[in-house]
Amino acid sequence: MERNKELDDILTLLTERKLGLAIEHLETFFYKYPELGHADVLDGIKSDYMLMADYWAGGYRDPQLGEIYGRLTLRMYCLVSNMMLRYGVTHVPYYSSLSRAVATNGRDRTPAAVQADLEEFVSDVALLDLEPEHVKGEKKAVLYARHQSLMSDLFNWILLSEQWSEDLAGIYEEMLLSPTVDVNDQALIVSAVSLSAMNVFDANKIALLIGVYRRSIDEKVRQRALVGWVLALGKGACDLFPELKTTVEELLGSESVCAELSELQMQLLLCMSAENDNRTIQKEIMPDLLKHNNFNITRNGIEERDEDPMQDILNPEEAESNMEKVEKSFRRMIDMQKAGSDIYFGGFSQMKRFPFFDNISNWFVPFYAEHPAVAPICDSKKNGKLVQTIIASGPFCDSDKYSFVLAFSQVIDRIPQSMREMIGSGEVTGISHVMDIDKQSAAYIRRIYLQDIYRFFRLYPSRSYFYNPFDYRKGERWSADYVFFANDIFKDTPLAKKNGEIVTFLMKRGMYAEAAEVLCCYADEDKDYQYYMLCGNVLRHEREMISREFMAGETASECFRKAMECMPGDERALMGFARACFYEGNYTEACAAYEKLIAATPEKKSFLIGYSVCLVNLERYDETLKVLYKLDYEYPEDETVKRILARALVGAGKYEQAENMYLKLSDADKTEPDDYVNHGFCKWFAGKHREAARLFARYLKSKYKNSTADYYRERAEKDIIESEKGFITSHGIGDIDIQLMSDLISVEILR
Repeated sequence: MERNKELDDILTLLTERKLGLAIEHLETFFYKYPELGHADVLDGIKSDYMLMADYWAGGYRDPQLGEIYGRLTLRMYCLVSNMMLRYGVTHVPYYSSLSRAVATNGRDRTPAAVQADLEEFVSDVALLDLEPEHVKGEKKAVLYARHQSLMSDLFNWILLSEQWSEDLAGIYEEMLLSPTVDVNDQALIVSAVSLSAMNVFDANKIALLIGVYRRSIDEKVRQRALVGWVLALGKGACDLFPELKTTVEELLGSESVCAELSELQMQLLLCMSAENDNRTIQKEIMPDLLKHNNFNITRNGIEERDEDPMQDILNPEEAESNMEKVEKSFRRMIDMQKAGSDIYFGGFSQMKRFPFFDNISNWFVPFYAEHPAVAPICDSKKNGKLVQTIIASGPFCDSDKYSFVLAFSQVIDRIPQSMREMIGSGEVTGISHVMDIDKQSAAYIRRIYLQDIYRFFRLYPSRSYFYNPFDYRKGERWSADYVFFANDIFKDTPLAKKNGEIVTFLMKRGMYAEAAEVLCCYADEDKDYQYYMLCGNVLRHEREMISREFMAGETASECFRKAMECMPGDERALMGFARACFYEGNYTEACAAYEKLIAATPEKKSFLIGYSVCLVNLERYDETLKVLYKLDYEYPEDETVKRILARALVGAGKYEQAENMYLKLSDADKTEPDDYVNHGFCKWFAGKHREAARLFARYLKSKYKNSTADYYRERAEKDIIESEKGFITSHGIGDIDIQLMSDLISVEILR
């Protein structure tokens, strides 16, 4: 729903229990938008509030004061939520058009009428089998077309419905559990309720979804309900609805529910990688498949085409090599899907422009061959079996199945007859068979549905009018609905035991800001060794400094220090502390920590290298050279050791030895941009100013390609002078020398 900031602010006041102020603000809002109506409802709430306030002001102590205040706050919250919806319907063209379509339809939408329509459809479908074949097809088409129209209208009505009463939610819950209602209809209604509750928080709709999740025996319906109530929980609104909060807490008492929620959280995070996975497929995997595509797909697998017979003589190993590359690329894509990646997002995202997807309900309707949009293709005697075989064998989400059938119908006649017969007979093994997918498992059903939702929120033309749970909203109380583990409602519950697993999962994907939000949900009594280790590792990633906003200003080194207190003598905590101190510029403590690590493991190269770098930054060159000479002798091919040794030699004033080290790096063609800077310092301190300036200019041009002279000068000042000012001045270089070098670098850049 396109939000109105004034109403959002009022909702925030209500979550903060500031009822009187919220009433004042809503009165002002009604003066601006009288066309929205419901001013009489506000008058009733205000009247009850004033009565309560006057009673309290008179000094009377009402034991039910808290309960009364809470009920009034709930009434106010429901009113403001309804105003949010009415504002959208009145001021947003997209919702206005949906509302007009629903209003002019004229259908009876009382729960009893809706249930009667749904049950009548099931009965009519069953009676079709009694019809003679020559009339069955026509009656079937009419029946499903009428029902599809009914379900589309019902979807829109639910989407635009205001706050539901407990009774209405209860009736729909029983409808969604009834064996007399078609499962596909139940699944679509669950999606409509979910989308409505995501747009505008509705406690009774969420309670309905939780009830369906707990009680449904159909996994497709159950998993849709799970995804729905999790994404609709909102930010803090649950605190106003104690019954809903209690229901969620009771639900989390089940270990299986916590396990399912943990799995759902990881699947949601994998959805967020869809675009990156698509780039990997397009840039790395598909080029290899296309480059080596001189193969035919047959019932026996991948076979080479008949090509130039001389190739076997001139290059006998090429065919085998090409086969290996194709299989490797194909296997890589299979492994991505096994790991949960959405490998079809990129391809099918181009197939969402069919008129079929103009109808919002079609993004969520489960695939069924009788849907009026695809029935003529799926029922075709010529190609129906072929299409249904591919749909049945491929691990596609419902949205992509519809895309595939609609697109395939346009090219099906161009496929060779032999291949059509082969696919139609089931002789080409589908990818799902290769992957050994259990399509009946809860995890698979949930993943497929999440792909449908993700496509809607990323590809639906009018998606901007919906509250998108896949958006990251920096600066909000809780920035990402897709990281629902960061929701306060799950704090201090059994689900919190899974926090560490989720944080680790996030960190592996570089999602440090999201990881920090989950870490904020730890209760004080749960802050153990694992917690502090995770915090330290999150805070060490400076490129995600947002994490500090969520973690009370703690530093990585402080977290690792607390981890060491939880588990004295632990090497991992001490190593984290050493690295954190180093990145924070505290080289003295980092050096001391590395000394302890080396004392425990004297020969570990990474510890010795870290220790050496600390010594270099502390300008303890004689000590570090002893360590580095030994490392260079033991690891003569290690460029990292050579770089640190060269820097230490420059620091110690041994410019000739340092020069030799930089020449070795350049001779091995291993030079990196920073090597030019350090080599430049070696030249500068040795009095070879022009050569130093050339090296500095070379660094700038290699790191900041095709930039302007002014930008190069700015970067020279920051990267070379300011960041190394202490190192430069410690070698007797004064301000005039520095200024002259800056000017000389500018001259060399222009050459």
